[in-house]
Amino acid sequence: MDIKRLIENVKNAGGTELHLKVSSRPLMRKNKFLRHMEFPPVQEADMDGLLKALLSNEDIEKFKKTSSFEANFFGKPPCNYRLTLFHSQQKPVALIKIIDSRIPTLEDIKFPEALIPFLDAKKGIFIVAGPARSGISTSLASMVERMNQRHSRHILIIEDPIEFNFEQKRCRISQRQFRKDIFVIEQGINFAKRMDVDVLVIGDLKHEIPFRNIVEYVAGGHFVVLSMQTLGIVNTLEKFIFSFAESDREFVCQVLAENLQGVVSQSLIADQVGKRIVPIHETLVINSTVMSIIQKGKVSQIEPNIASAGVGSQLFAQSVQKLYLKNELDRVAGENFLDFYRGTRG
Repeated sequence: MDIKRLIENVKNAGGTELHLKVSSRPLMRKNKFLRHMEFPPVQEADMDGLLKALLSNEDIEKFKKTSSFEANFFGKPPCNYRLTLFHSQQKPVALIKIIDSRIPTLEDIKFPEALIPFLDAKKGIFIVAGPARSGISTSLASMVERMNQRHSRHILIIEDPIEFNFEQKRCRISQRQFRKDIFVIEQGINFAKRMDVDVLVIGDLKHEIPFRNIVEYVAGGHFVVLSMQTLGIVNTLEKFIFSFAESDREFVCQVLAENLQGVVSQSLIADQVGKRIVPIHETLVINSTVMSIIQKGKVSQIEPNIASAGVGSQLFAQSVQKLYLKNELDRVAGENFLDFYRGTRG
């Protein structure tokens, strides 16, 4: 098995992941779905060859001892990718995620236009939310790249793992990977204070978010772009606020009311008719009405008052309706998503 040729086939077919398991045919993920590839089942010798082709001897020994391994490979043929290895029933399993070398623009990913101007902010907090496989990492990368092209700033990104490599243009971009470059997230936030960072980006950490440190950092006049694994504006803000003890929530709501720039929650829907992935967004643009609601800690009132929020604010249901009118989403997929989302709201 030529592993590099296999990776290249996945990339050329528009796939995003390659799954390899002994005695099973290779699987490719495309448009969120796994499908078999036209290759014979993977043999133990194939997996041994994969380890030798992609890892150093030191990394092979590390994997044998710990039964797990994860690393990004940039600048090596046939493309950038992340390799994850683990054991299942004492046999190695490999997951290879393709990392696009080109960072898409915000227009490419159909990021809500109403929220783009807030990336020019010098202080405050901007929240990007969505569950796993919702394109959050790509959205964050597109946001950083826009700043990189427009502003002279020092941007610090804390993430796990590093998803994209940036070419330094107008910005100085520092990327620190959790559990490799930094082992305590709070230390990264303190580092940002000392190093006079202009924008702190906290990506997907697969770890509890240190909300208290973030609130204190934002209250000090800094700008944070925060990602959260939540679906929906209200779910996101409730998780943020209710992570604090009740005695602290009044202060937290005050800081959010004064500093929140905007919230976007996104998901990716598989459109069965068009056979494509469609991004869907719920957005909140802050104005005096929203500030008052947040200040009082009544974030559940945002949904029924969305029409009074800032221009460009919309709920998922409104986003779905717009996609129907543009023939960009079939109704079955749209209604299935909305039913699922309503279930998360209880």
